[in-house]
Amino acid sequence: MRKLYAWFLLAGIIFILSLFSSPVYASSDSVVISQLQLNNTSSASNEFIEIYNNSIDDVEVTNWCLYYASASSTQNGSKTACFLVENDSIHLYLPSHSFAFLISNQLASATPGLGSDLRFSATLSDTAGHLRLINSNGMEIDKVGWGKTAISAEGGFPTTAPSVGKVISRKIFEVGVLQDTDNNNIDFELSLPRNSYSYGSIYELQDLCRNISGIQSTIPDGYSVDIAGICTPPPVDVCNNLDGLQLIVPNSYLLVSDGNCQIDVCSNIDGVQAVLPDNLVSGADNSCIAKSLPLQISEILPNAIGVDTGKEFIEIYNPNDIDVDLSGYIFSTGPGYSIDYDFPEGSYIGPNQYFVLFNDEIKFKLINTNGSVRLQSVDGYFTDETDIYISPAEGMAWALIDGVWQYTNQPTPGNSNLVSVIESYDDTTDSNIQPCAPNQYRSPDTNRCRLILTTNSILTPCKDGQYRSEETNRCRSIASDVNVLAPCAEGEERNPETNRCRSISSVLGASDLAPCKTGQERNPDTNRCRNIISAIPKADYAPQQTTNNSNNYIIWLSLAVVGVVAVGYGVWEWRQEINSGRLKLLSFLKHHK
Repeated sequence: MRKLYAWFLLAGIIFILSLFSSPVYASSDSVVISQLQLNNTSSASNEFIEIYNNSIDDVEVTNWCLYYASASSTQNGSKTACFLVENDSIHLYLPSHSFAFLISNQLASATPGLGSDLRFSATLSDTAGHLRLINSNGMEIDKVGWGKTAISAEGGFPTTAPSVGKVISRKIFEVGVLQDTDNNNIDFELSLPRNSYSYGSIYELQDLCRNISGIQSTIPDGYSVDIAGICTPPPVDVCNNLDGLQLIVPNSYLLVSDGNCQIDVCSNIDGVQAVLPDNLVSGADNSCIAKSLPLQISEILPNAIGVDTGKEFIEIYNPNDIDVDLSGYIFSTGPGYSIDYDFPEGSYIGPNQYFVLFNDEIKFKLINTNGSVRLQSVDGYFTDETDIYISPAEGMAWALIDGVWQYTNQPTPGNSNLVSVIESYDDTTDSNIQPCAPNQYRSPDTNRCRLILTTNSILTPCKDGQYRSEETNRCRSIASDVNVLAPCAEGEERNPETNRCRSISSVLGASDLAPCKTGQERNPDTNRCRNIISAIPKADYAPQQTTNNSNNYIIWLSLAVVGVVAVGYGVWEWRQEINSGRLKLLSFLKHHK
């Protein structure tokens, strides 16, 4: 019997201890929705949303968005507000155990002094709905559903929709940590709004090296950065065998092995020419040229239309596969060839290229009636001479076409020669028009046959502030023009630290800002803290532990009942021992009076 009593007493103690123990709830290690106001006594549109970083680490919230969906929806719903940035080099962070505060535009108008991190248009239902927090990858971070008909609430159990003047508030798990069991009915309760709400804790970090993975809040040692945020590593000496730092292979050198550069005395010839080849001489830009290679007079214009000065020209073609320096050549005009002319200083012809000389550069004269042109090398190696032209019409060029000197009404200085455009017609009626030759076509305007010509492309001149690249034949901007920054657009300003344009925010409130952490500063335009944070900032408000005494009387009543039963049963079980002890105590007291 006494063993039964012992077991009964032990069971009672365990029961009492179970009443005193608190239920264990989980806490999220990420960002959670902490409080919602769906309306207040002034307006159904006076809404706010508060989120809280439950984690011990700062969490990046760049491009995170809040979505609202109706009670019957299982989808994300419509976008309510987003933590956006001016460009992809900016990253937003919510510090550990800190709040972000979002208010409706209507609440901001009704309460001008109320500050916030974001504003949104009022859209939350008073009776039932869902609010989701979605990260930049489209992943759901947290969700709260309220009202009996909210079918997509966490855990399948929505929290109660608040009455006017109340807010949906997440319960406290422990100091600084909010409860998150993924069951909205358990995690939330209705309460009155707090007297103050913290905002301004979100800070921004700028990635100074957008071409390097991760966020580079400082320029790596030795790197340089341009205005576009591209970081370049420290310079590398590409020619270890040459004195000084060689960032690129110097002119007239070639990289012949790892870290070794060899001089090339003929940059225009394939391979490395350590010494000058036979029969060649050094030209400009470390090129090698031959003085006495054969050249060819290809076209002249002796009788230009109108005034001759600046219009008459002599065209020379280089059929060789190497540059030719014209300083080793002279030309003269006939008949008579009494005057020898030198070419302008620094004149070269590239391989298979044309050189055109007009008579305003060198004061030569081509006789209009008849004449010719002769070209000679100064060493007498070769001579080239045109056929004699006779009384050319105005604008007719004397050109070498398919090995034959002939007139053409299509002068082409600097390009391949073209035969004359031939026009033919007859005076017969339309019914008797003869067909055009196979290499001709009939003009729809004149009804005449014309020769089908092969057209040549002509480079479009570069714009002002540009030059043509010799390597790619493309127009490039002159460096002095490129360095001028374009003005920022309306609503933007230039960041003095990065030289980039950024938006001027106009959405933040004017209430007291949470102070920035050590190592941070407040951006006066965006109201955000920025730069590296060496210490985790603390919000103006941190969740405090609350107590619930609603079931205390049940615990004490249960304890009293168990105690009374235990004592009563013990008295009955040991009644004889108790009575014997009572008699002994009375006898003892009687003998010691």
